[in-house]
Amino acid sequence: MILETLRARTWAVRSAALGAALFAAGLIGPLPYAFGQVPDTAAVRQAPDNAELLRLLEAQARRIEQLEERLSAVTAAAESDRVARQSAHEAAAPDAHVLLPRVEALETKAKAQPTLNWSRGAAPRLTSPDGSLSFRLRGRLFADVSGTGGSRFGELNNTGTEIRSLRFGAEGAYNQLSWVIEGDFADNTTAWKSAYLALGHKLFGKGAELSVGNRLEDRGFDGASGGGNVPFQDRNVVGLALQPARGNFGVGLTERITGEHWHASFAVTGNDLSNVGNNRDTVTYSTRAHLNPIKGERGTLHLGAWGLYEDIAKGDASGLRNWGQGGHFNDNAKTRPGALAEVTRAHAYGAELAGFFGPFWAYGEWGQRELKSAALGRRDYDAYALSAGWFLGGAKPSYNARAGTWGGVKVANPVTAGGTGAWELKARYESLDYTKLPTGGDGEAWTLGANWYLNNNSRILFDAVYWETNNRSGAYQGQDDGYTLNARFQVTF
Repeated sequence: MILETLRARTWAVRSAALGAALFAAGLIGPLPYAFGQVPDTAAVRQAPDNAELLRLLEAQARRIEQLEERLSAVTAAAESDRVARQSAHEAAAPDAHVLLPRVEALETKAKAQPTLNWSRGAAPRLTSPDGSLSFRLRGRLFADVSGTGGSRFGELNNTGTEIRSLRFGAEGAYNQLSWVIEGDFADNTTAWKSAYLALGHKLFGKGAELSVGNRLEDRGFDGASGGGNVPFQDRNVVGLALQPARGNFGVGLTERITGEHWHASFAVTGNDLSNVGNNRDTVTYSTRAHLNPIKGERGTLHLGAWGLYEDIAKGDASGLRNWGQGGHFNDNAKTRPGALAEVTRAHAYGAELAGFFGPFWAYGEWGQRELKSAALGRRDYDAYALSAGWFLGGAKPSYNARAGTWGGVKVANPVTAGGTGAWELKARYESLDYTKLPTGGDGEAWTLGANWYLNNNSRILFDAVYWETNNRSGAYQGQDDGYTLNARFQVTF
């Protein structure tokens, strides 16, 4: 555009000069005659004639032509430089037929690399490029502090700390085949917990899973939930006191089938991994099912039931357990069942009812276990628990509708991301009655507490428990009551 402007100005100057010269020649020549004066010959010779003016004009024209030639040369050089720059740019940028193979090669290389997925929280899941293989570490740490007071027995009033659970393991999958293995340090001992293979398949057109190995028993709402997901520091009394003789874990087969609003399971198991192999196993047959007659945005209703039968091996323990109604730490403050000799069979059953409505949750469980003794015949005991809670903000109750259990709470504003986390208030009442057993006692507990969820994988729990017991066996017999304050820092991944 600049070159065009210079060319236009040059042409204007040339035209103006030529017009002025012609005007001067035409005006000066006839002017004396117009006033009646005739110039003499000398004067005429001194004034430039038309021929001289034409020479001047021709000289000016040649000068202008020279300027135009120089301008044309500059224009040509500028155009040549532009073309050169454009050619250099086109040479630097590869053509599509060169670029596309490079992009495809990079995409192929990326697809050949395994991927990391952090959606499950603190431990990433490593997945093969085709998605058929996966691997993930898993674990947890529960660090507790507990203090008891108010008991009429001085030995029950104590305070201390413990690592309630230090668990580490791994899980993986190969297409529909999955596996889990993990060990746990608790109560100054180390034991294997989950250790099983599971095969996903279809049963009656529904999703199903067959597992082989040592797995947590599907029994009750709290009993079937992971210890890191229940709202309180320990499962309720139904989940703890009504365990079968082999405990919450057993080696065997478990089949689970899942529908849109229900699930059912059936298991045949022997003793857990601690079996020394010097006697036959106690064989346990167990089943559980749950149904969600209401499930939607406004709320969810849970109904469940379970049952089990035990063929107890000779010399095996009956499965009667002391219940630490104030928490796990204090081994003295417990409700005691006494002894029941020569138990050969047992069966148990229970019922569950739970509701989740916005930030509120509530559930109740009841169960009974009957034991057959060769010496005393049939004896039974029962337990029940009622619990409720309310999230103040930042999260809501996490219910696993596929399994009918507690799930992991999802925190909207984690403390680790600069937020406030989530707070939950909770309350629970529990009762256990061993009095139908020869020397069994009874006990009950009221718990108030709060949970502070720092993020999806960590929380701090506070429980204040008031308890009463009336034992007929052990070192601390008779009626007693007291209080226990518990706190826990928990990390799971």
